[in-house]
Amino acid sequence: MSDVGQRKHAFRSLRERQRTIEKILSLILERNRFVLLGHELPDEDCISSLVSMALILAKFRKDVTIFLRENIPDQLAYLMNICAYNGIPVIGDPDWDPAAPDVICILDTPKPDMIDMNDALRALVESGGCPLIEFDHHLSADAAWCGTPGLRLVDHATSTCELLALFSAKLTLMPGLLDREGVREMFSRNLVLSMLTGIIGDTRFGLTLKRDRDVFFYNFYTNHFAQILRESFHKNSGNYSSMDDIFKSLQSLSVEEKDLYQALLDHSRYEGSLGLVVLDKEESLNFLNRVDYSLFVKVVKSVTDFLAEKSGTFGLTAYYDRPEVGERIQFRIRVSREVSGIDLRSILLDLEITDGGGHPGAIGFRVPTSALTDLMPFVDNLRKRLADLLP
Repeated sequence: MSDVGQRKHAFRSLRERQRTIEKILSLILERNRFVLLGHELPDEDCISSLVSMALILAKFRKDVTIFLRENIPDQLAYLMNICAYNGIPVIGDPDWDPAAPDVICILDTPKPDMIDMNDALRALVESGGCPLIEFDHHLSADAAWCGTPGLRLVDHATSTCELLALFSAKLTLMPGLLDREGVREMFSRNLVLSMLTGIIGDTRFGLTLKRDRDVFFYNFYTNHFAQILRESFHKNSGNYSSMDDIFKSLQSLSVEEKDLYQALLDHSRYEGSLGLVVLDKEESLNFLNRVDYSLFVKVVKSVTDFLAEKSGTFGLTAYYDRPEVGERIQFRIRVSREVSGIDLRSILLDLEITDGGGHPGAIGFRVPTSALTDLMPFVDNLRKRLADLLP
């Protein structure tokens, strides 16, 4: 009996992880037609992991298509250029009906009801007749299996792109396989650029990392990939030559985003070690009715980062969702780069919040509006619990 939808957990041993890698590789070698899915409102790691997985499959001459309904931000346009250059279709048509793929890959998606798919793809996923490969690093709160048992590379990692980097690194230890399959270069410039984008984007250039394990692997992969990026850079090409170039691109804001960013900061205040922007229902809808939802979410993340760094400790943002999205209040919390030894996920456990997750240095969660008749007492409780986390 399948346990899809049940709570995720990390591998219990390195041997179990290695068996999963071997099963995924075996399926990749056996099958030909792949469709790749991410989550709704995809962030940098989700988009990057879709592109990275597509590039890995393309190295083995597989027929691969990415399904992605959201418009790609200008800051990530280079990833779409990479797909175009490698002949990888990116389809967002809600009526698209793929001709029976051999395998569906689900990337960076915490739980099944967050998968971005149309009706035809949903029928394929829910039928159980198509193997589902899953790569994901979400393990806390309400994270639940999306993939087929035995085909889930789900583990502790800074990002899903880190897990794809691990998978690719394992393949480099099989030179006979790569030679036989005609893979001349596993870590090509485009694959490295895509993976770096996801790793840097999901960790805010490493700022959200608080555990020694995460910092070690972040440095391990980014240092190696940054060197490949430098060595493959051609002067005057206009391409990225460093991690700084990537991060600056991810952090850049359009005119519309800058206006929204400043408007949100106009609602900011600072209370001791906490910087916060808390929007009531009317203020939330005033913003959400004027801008695209995915753009709003992106800017809220940047505002939360700013509040954390300016306060020197914590940044918190809260807003009401549109009724059609869900009767929920969205919260984001981030720890400043200056603070160590804190795991924000303990807040989720303490408050028994199941709809949310994140990293030690950054979390996001949702609370039904029916459970909060008054928002501010809940925010005050969060502020006190955050203060208690300080050494």
